[in-house]
Amino acid sequence: MADFPNLLDPQAFFSTATSQSANYWIALGVNTILSTIIGGIVLIILVEIFSHKFGESIKPQNAFLVVLLANVANNFGVLGLLGGFLSGIPYLILALPLIVWFVLIKVFFSQMNILHAFLVALIFFGLSMLLIPYLTNIVAGFLPLGA
Repeated sequence: MADFPNLLDPQAFFSTATSQSANYWIALGVNTILSTIIGGIVLIILVEIFSHKFGESIKPQNAFLVVLLANVANNFGVLGLLGGFLSGIPYLILALPLIVWFVLIKVFFSQMNILHAFLVALIFFGLSMLLIPYLTNIVAGFLPLGA
């Protein structure tokens, strides 16, 4: 039987938080903010294309919240924690980020058809693996962080 971490132990969280330097946390925060802005813009474009193509009315400002929640889940270990609990299901750890994108898109763009939400989630999942990190690194290169 697997040992699961005690999620209510504040010392475990404190040990994890202090095991990294301040520069690590600043870089992680800046990366999260930049990828949320860039990812939100890309998701707005993608959702607008689908909404105009299929005549669905959506609120594009929800795109930033969707991307922020997914970034927090990815960057701060939420998916890794869920993957540990659900490790008995084969290949779930590979599909978990796609499931998260689909659920977030369907929740925040509830007017969207379920098939369209899945297609947007699938396309944006691919973009978030390839295009968003590339664009984030380009923009981060122009920021005067850490001398």
